[in-house]
Amino acid sequence: MTNPFTVGKPVSLDRFIGRKSEVETAFDQIFNRSHLAIWGGTGMGKSSLLKYVTSPEAWQLRGNDISDAAIARVNCLALEPFTAAKFWRAVLRCSKPS
Repeated sequence: MTNPFTVGKPVSLDRFIGRKSEVETAFDQIFNRSHLAIWGGTGMGKSSLLKYVTSPEAWQLRGNDISDAAIARVNCLALEPFTAAKFWRAVLRCSKPS
């Protein structure tokens, strides 16, 4: 098999492999209506993990419908300087209908 890592962008869903523990932890947090924060260094696979966990396919594999969820993806590094108020504004912007 070729290396599934794609420099600079998340891997496609069909090439997302491994991370079973992280995926299960993420879904446990989501289904228990808890919070989930993902952090790590460059190239660790944060974006690929988020892409997978927020994909309708991953939800369907678990017998769930993603339309029942409210998911806010916020890049905290983009909130300079970071403040709680900026964070919550970004979260609320995610919840506005398009």
